[in-house]
Amino acid sequence: MQKFIVELIGVFTQKDLPEDYEQFVEYKATIQNKEITEEDKIAVLRVKDTTSYQIFFLNDYESLEQLDQEVDEKLDGKIYNFNVRKILEGHING
Repeated sequence: MQKFIVELIGVFTQKDLPEDYEQFVEYKATIQNKEITEEDKIAVLRVKDTTSYQIFFLNDYESLEQLDQEVDEKLDGKIYNFNVRKILEGHING
């Protein structure tokens, strides 16, 4: 069965985060009981053709495969785009 396509909106730090996504980040941090720091890399992803924005704190992942697993389990989605995968991998491993 085809997975939902997950797109990258951007990777931000707390100070660079666009105001439109602040509420999503605050919500995710609250449910994870996470204190956001200036070093945190915040990925804003979206299920294609929806307004379903998903927040991932990239510092919490050791590999792109770990992020893929969460996207698959929680969103029934997949990050198909090669360039997006490379960007996320660079932020996770960098």
